Amino acid sequence: MPDSSARPCLLVLAGAAIPRRVDVSAFPFTIGRTDENSLPIKDQLVSRKHAELIRLPDGGMLFRDLRSRSGSFINGDRVIEQRLAEGDEIVIGDGSVARLLYVAGSTLRPFVMLFESDGGAHRFELANALFTIGRSPDCSLQLKDIAISRHHAEIRRATDGAFHVRDLDSASGTFVNGARVTGKPLVTGDEIVLANPNVARLKFFDASAITKPSLPSTVPLDAPKPDVPEEDEVGLTTILITDQQTRFLNTELMRQPEYVSDRTLQRLTALYEITHKLLPARDVAEMAGVWLAALFDALPLDYGVILVVNPETGQLEPVASCGDSEDVARLSQSLLKRVFSENIAYLSDDAVTDTRFADSQSVIINQIRSVLVAPIATRQRVCGVCYLGSNRRAALFGSEDLEFLMATAREAGLVVENLNLVRELRATQDQLVKADRMATLGKMCSSISHELRNRLALISGIEIIEMKYPHDPEVRQFSQMAITGQRRALELVEEIRSFAKSTPTKFTMETRQLLPTIERTLSILRVDTAIIRRQLTLHPTANPYAVINEGKIEQVIINLIRNAVEATREGSGLIAVSVGVEHGMAAIRISDNGCGIPADILPRIWEPFFTTKGDDGTGLGLEICRRIIEAHHGRMTCTSLVGEGTSFTIFLPAATPPDQVDLSRQI
Repeated sequence: MPDSSARPCLLVLAGAAIPRRVDVSAFPFTIGRTDENSLPIKDQLVSRKHAELIRLPDGGMLFRDLRSRSGSFINGDRVIEQRLAEGDEIVIGDGSVARLLYVAGSTLRPFVMLFESDGGAHRFELANALFTIGRSPDCSLQLKDIAISRHHAEIRRATDGAFHVRDLDSASGTFVNGARVTGKPLVTGDEIVLANPNVARLKFFDASAITKPSLPSTVPLDAPKPDVPEEDEVGLTTILITDQQTRFLNTELMRQPEYVSDRTLQRLTALYEITHKLLPARDVAEMAGVWLAALFDALPLDYGVILVVNPETGQLEPVASCGDSEDVARLSQSLLKRVFSENIAYLSDDAVTDTRFADSQSVIINQIRSVLVAPIATRQRVCGVCYLGSNRRAALFGSEDLEFLMATAREAGLVVENLNLVRELRATQDQLVKADRMATLGKMCSSISHELRNRLALISGIEIIEMKYPHDPEVRQFSQMAITGQRRALELVEEIRSFAKSTPTKFTMETRQLLPTIERTLSILRVDTAIIRRQLTLHPTANPYAVINEGKIEQVIINLIRNAVEATREGSGLIAVSVGVEHGMAAIRISDNGCGIPADILPRIWEPFFTTKGDDGTGLGLEICRRIIEAHHGRMTCTSLVGEGTSFTIFLPAATPPDQVDLSRQI
């Protein structure tokens, strides 16, 4: 006796979170944009009367395009008229509008559809609790390709009726929706690939689970109202929607009386008020706090968290939260990931029972109950997620709550985007100001260099004094210091000019011991009247070699010591210089007992033109020092405590001593 429930049907698949089934039982069966069609698809790309299905005398089914504007396609080919076969894929207008699968003689039993490489398709019902797939003859579905293992995979029905696919340690793997799996719960529309799509491609369908029409899968002009069971119906609800299925964002829906109630108008007023509260926000954290407080006023919430993408790390980071700290800490990463990646809003009366998250430990362990999750997005991109809910009460929210949340999330997304644009604009403005400063600095340095060379030329006359008193060590010492100072003054101006032009720092370097260089630098500084009023000490623990330009290293040390002088008091100031080896690197440390640098300022000390010295500082010294050390393939660090002092450390790659250097010197 034939199965009375057997009848052909179309499975609506395009982009649907939950595919729906439409029985082909009454004729004429038409497909089009208006409600009088057997299958209405409300999208501008679909004609009012787009296509029809006709039953043939032999019981077969004929598909006919009714001169539509955007066309109809079967298995990728545009058609006017074609007899349908089991597994044919019908695309109406465009793949993102409506994609249908034709199933002949479908029953309410779950099944898998095997798609052959030649375009054919075969249906296999999952009549038993275990359905095996492999090359062996004893498998429920035998596939005779060498890439398939003898027992490759199985589909098993659990006691609760849900289906799971499991890979049986195959050599070439089992994939669900593109991801390799060892085991995974199945939902209608899931694509299962064994080895690779050219070998075996199947789709899973649980016809009993999709008999009731669900949410539309397109971006329609007037999306039908989400199909939500009334409170007295048995079972719980899961809803997923896009922004165009939200009445508050779709003006076409708001023109239809059935979508507008007194509560809807109240929500529109609340949405208007929230929008005006968000606009004045000065940063994302302030916006998130205001928004979350408004949501708690409008919805029956126990907790809520707003997460926004950090522009620097690219990661979702919480910027505002409210409610019990334990609830806030137990967000489901699975829900966050899905909402963020797919740009859909999610509602569940009881997420624990949602088969989509049957493999999510966070949902099960944390017993996630009533949940509202919406993407914070603009039309260009998703920039965050709003996660609201209760872990104590089920069936707390309705579909209009989800639509309202998604509408507010869209407004929040626009605010976040505006704040990011302002931040980027300010950063660009800062760069332009710095570029202008650099250009001015370069011109000024060129002028200073010319004038300074003329003035410093007079110092060359000190060589005559040295020649007159060749046996006086003090005359020789001070004359050498004067000549060295002349050279360094000119080099410093050239360094600033190169810095202003952003030209790479290049200079001759050779392998040298660091201690003699430091000792010579300190001997020059000891005659400085400001340094004489501080205690300057040297503490060597080793005498490492490094490949350096002595003049540049001296310049860095002098700059750091002069900074230490300005940070310490006369009479009680202590400046300690040490040299040694740390972590395999040659290390020079300059420490002081000065005023210290506040923690909020410390990260900025390396920024060009940033200074705490007011008109007495240029904000270039540390940046030039950093560039010099980086040109030596080294790095600089700074630690500081307010009221205790500051320590700068220079790390340089340690070098192997040259053969001609006398290694007998002890420190």
